Amino acid sequence: MFRAKRARSVIHSIAHHGVSALSWLHPRLGEECTKQGYSKIEINLLEAMVSIQGFAASEETKNAITALKKTYSQIAESEEITIEELKEAKLEFGFEKGTWPSFCLAKMSDKNNKSVSVKVDGFGNKYGVPSKYAYKYS
Repeated sequence: MFRAKRARSVIHSIAHHGVSALSWLHPRLGEECTKQGYSKIEINLLEAMVSIQGFAASEETKNAITALKKTYSQIAESEEITIEELKEAKLEFGFEKGTWPSFCLAKMSDKNNKSVSVKVDGFGNKYGVPSKYAYKYS
């Protein structure tokens, strides 16, 4: 059953995982986006694919996305949410400062259109909340 509290836990966990080096996406995904002229990219976690038409993902990136889907499924199941009850599950990465993501927006909704979302920065902190690791500009 889709419960908002459990769903927030799932998307928060996958957003953190998505910006971490453990996802095996970065910095390769950022490099591919920069080469192809994209500043944002969206990944459909239910289908393990990039949602943007025409984006040419490398085999390594495709493998990382497939592994990300598996991790997402495991996290969801640990919170008693099945993939079959979901309408969408997406991660959007923004590359504003280079090849490491500036943010990750995680979205998830069930077939009854209950939805939750969370946005974290490239360090996994809640987006827009300064941290000691934030870039210092003069």
